[in-house]
Amino acid sequence: MTRPVKLILTLGVLALLPLSISAESLLAGFLAKSGEVGDWQVIPETDRGGVSDEQLYPIHDGAVPALRDKGLHSAHQRIYKKGEKRIAVDMYHFGNWQQAKGYYLPHRQTQSEDGGTYNLYNNIKQQAFVCEAAGSIMGMFWQRNYVCTVGMQGSGTTDRTTVKSFLTFTSDKIKKRYQKQE
Repeated sequence: MTRPVKLILTLGVLALLPLSISAESLLAGFLAKSGEVGDWQVIPETDRGGVSDEQLYPIHDGAVPALRDKGLHSAHQRIYKKGEKRIAVDMYHFGNWQQAKGYYLPHRQTQSEDGGTYNLYNNIKQQAFVCEAAGSIMGMFWQRNYVCTVGMQGSGTTDRTTVKSFLTFTSDKIKKRYQKQE
């Protein structure tokens, strides 16, 4: 390989690195840091994500090809602890808002049909739900080309409120980021 070709290939690879780093850091930037939502603390070794299939497999294992088919570009996961409780927050970035909404709607439909406690929130952009069934609580919203899921083992008003607080925090961070651009 000639020297100019090597240089061009190297520059091409280096030019792509900021895109993957910025996509990952963008998603991580939407998620709460330790202490930003109540007394919940980030478990550092669980803070992971990225754009490549290799980076996504630790979060979603065998679901990565199906998520890619739905338009997933990148994802980030952060797990928090407070005493003995744990809460997982996953942030997804899709190619466009239609893909994000398309990923969200079947989950909302399934959760509303499964019974248990179910609340739909229109004050979290674009739309969100929190549901409780069989000792676990799950919340989810879609906004722009993003989807956020929050899950924890637990029950009752306090745990549902915690899940909603993480959803609201994340949604507000997205809103603030895009208000600066509009």
